Amino acid sequence: MKIYISGKITGLPFEEVEVNFTNAQNRLEEAGFKVVNPLNNGLPDNSTWMEHMKADIKLLMECDIICLLSNWRDSTGAKIEWNLAKEMGYKVITV
Repeated sequence: MKIYISGKITGLPFEEVEVNFTNAQNRLEEAGFKVVNPLNNGLPDNSTWMEHMKADIKLLMECDIICLLSNWRDSTGAKIEWNLAKEMGYKVITV
């Protein structure tokens, strides 16, 4: 099963974001999931928020499950991803 990680990125120091997403990825991989991390969406760092969201939603659509980080409610993008996943009938888990 492929699982997509969703959480707050914008407004946080990149080092904190990287730790949050990497820790989640490691835990999920240890649990046997094939993990899709949006920090690895292939876009340059200077891409716009909209460009990142479009790329990330494409990645989400290739998955079966969405994993929400504890800070997801503080993120417009994560709320969009959660709503889309919920409407598509994805299983939702939190870490």
